[in-house]
Amino acid sequence: MNIEVVFLLKFGQKEHINNLLKKGEIYMNTIQWFKNYEKDGIGDIYEGTIEVENIKNGKLTFKIPNNPITLNSTNFQLRKHHKGHIGNIFSTYAISTLLLKRKSIHRIDKRMKKFGTHCLIIKDLKQFLDSITDKLTEMGIENSHNIVKYKNLKKNNHKISLFDKTHLLSYQKEHRIIAWTEKNSVLKFDIGSIEHYAEMHPIDKIIESLTVDYKK
Repeated sequence: MNIEVVFLLKFGQKEHINNLLKKGEIYMNTIQWFKNYEKDGIGDIYEGTIEVENIKNGKLTFKIPNNPITLNSTNFQLRKHHKGHIGNIFSTYAISTLLLKRKSIHRIDKRMKKFGTHCLIIKDLKQFLDSITDKLTEMGIENSHNIVKYKNLKKNNHKISLFDKTHLLSYQKEHRIIAWTEKNSVLKFDIGSIEHYAEMHPIDKIIESLTVDYKK
């Protein structure tokens, strides 16, 4: 099934959302930052993971000299990560044909409030994404973008990409742009005002009243 993103939402603090609206300020944190950040729902221990192995009924031994301690029937998870710096991420909330296919009316989850006070509705998806990817290309930075797929990483074993995340974060409906940068630092640049195809609202208004109603 081909999944088409209809429009994007960007959640954040008023100052940052206003800068995006007025100047087209794009702020991309590093993948390592998201891996280490401890705030629930924003930080993600799986960022940069390439393999997940879930071990059931394993034996775990603490090799203390002359007194090893062994725990039997232990369930635990091993994660293999990319080494070193990988790149930077710009994330938005994607309203896609996949959501509209699953149910005719879609509402934004209240947990999105943890991302800030305001929300930007981006109505011209193509112009917005082209402006960002063209700017990155102009800067000599390779990039990729796609919607995120959510998986239950506590079951079975997985090989995952930077476009795969735990199902516990599926309420975020993330679309992400990855800039394959070389320096382990924030990447920030402007694409110019997007006021002609975007509008800003308080997040409470979006959570309480916005619905996406799909009718054939």
